[in-house]
Amino acid sequence: MKLQYTFEHEGDFEMKVTTFFGLEEILAKELQQLGGRNVEVFKRGASVVGDLGFLYKANLCLHTALKVIIPITKFVANNEQELYEAIKLIEWEKFVTNTDTIMVESVVNSEIFSHSLFISQKVKDGLVDRFREKTGRRPDVDLLRPTVKLYVHVFKNEISLNLDSSGDPLYKRGYRADINEAPMKEVLAAGLVKLSGWEKHLLLIDGMCGAATIGIEAALWANNIPPGYYRNDFGFMRWRNYNEKLHDTIFENSINKIREDKVEIIANDIDAFTLKKAISNTKNAKVDDVVTCTNQSFFDIQPSREGGVVILNPPYGERMAVPEIEKMYKEIGDKLKKDFKNFNAWIITSSPEAIKSIGLRTSRKIQIYNGALECRYLKFELYGGSKKASKNPGTMVRR
Repeated sequence: MKLQYTFEHEGDFEMKVTTFFGLEEILAKELQQLGGRNVEVFKRGASVVGDLGFLYKANLCLHTALKVIIPITKFVANNEQELYEAIKLIEWEKFVTNTDTIMVESVVNSEIFSHSLFISQKVKDGLVDRFREKTGRRPDVDLLRPTVKLYVHVFKNEISLNLDSSGDPLYKRGYRADINEAPMKEVLAAGLVKLSGWEKHLLLIDGMCGAATIGIEAALWANNIPPGYYRNDFGFMRWRNYNEKLHDTIFENSINKIREDKVEIIANDIDAFTLKKAISNTKNAKVDDVVTCTNQSFFDIQPSREGGVVILNPPYGERMAVPEIEKMYKEIGDKLKKDFKNFNAWIITSSPEAIKSIGLRTSRKIQIYNGALECRYLKFELYGGSKKASKNPGTMVRR
């Protein structure tokens, strides 16, 4: 079997950056703005070409990325023996030594190979057996901080092998030490803010904020704070070709671009205990001067100015009876109509029954996932007067 390697440690190379379904276009735009070349969108991600410095910058600065992985090779295997033999043929010495530690993570979408842990085991077996036969010593497995983390993607009989440069998923920013029971991932929160069209001169209200993730991610966007600023560990830092001086230069350049613009973001929650966590998170993220945490019911909020963006992540009805969830969403719709004139309101939910109960016309629907839940992210344009009048601001109104 002839294998085609797609990655070398020098010069430009291809990277694949993963994200959540529905955030692909936003991720692609981020990659272009960072200076990536040949950006192409695929389902749940985008590919890009850059050098080692771009790899460091992508891990540090991307808001909507889950992982930055580097393709090693791909091949076809129709059974476990073919998979094992192909793995043993790979020149792992290019990336790993027998004194390194390894970890294999697999994602499988195949009728031939049905279990991701089985794939991870077979890849590990092929790799370590090659080293044992050639050198008499094999790399050990480390599931916490491996020297090299491999990411394996299986689609039907196609096996793609990749180096995972990120280590922990990039949604693990590091600022959220205390979270509630069902926290929204930071990457999704960043994506929701960007999808909403919010700009930093506008008021932003997260009326049911939980851990304040949406508000914090908005503050990072607004003031150009790299999401990786809070982390001190990425997978690439343990590679043999890690260039610490280059990384430090990129880090310093990114930090120097942080702004301290005046931004008004409200993170509100009715539960006092939850709000304490939100306050702690904003302090950890060093954006407590930008994000104001308030403790009241969403239905008691009175916006400080007319117009802005309100984002809501209300209960989806997973633990509530249908009549209760329908009643809550009707009240949300009534509140928005009454007190949020000239706002754009966005609601994320997985409940079709709840959507019907809001009682407002959606101007946009985006399919997105919150964890395993298929959701809709809904936009409602809340006009101060009639829609017709709002499009003709010069129209005189007789009193």
